[in-house]
Amino acid sequence: MIYKVLNKAFGWDYIGWKNSVASGVARVYVDGAGRVFYWRYKHTKVIDFITERKTVVWLTCPPEKYIKELEDT
Repeated sequence: MIYKVLNKAFGWDYIGWKNSVASGVARVYVDGAGRVFYWRYKHTKVIDFITERKTVVWLTCPPEKYIKELEDT
């Protein structure tokens, strides 16, 4: 898995995403406002913001590194 090599070499974190049409692995980014996102389809400039831990599969780090939401009660 190339994402594991990139995580070790550069410290980049990765998630797995899936929708009704496709699935993939993407690098996690944080914008200037502190919002966490990933490029779902970078060539067409489609990004998705990650607001909940359970919307993606965290592959190289725990979600707490980026998402500081309260646990559901």
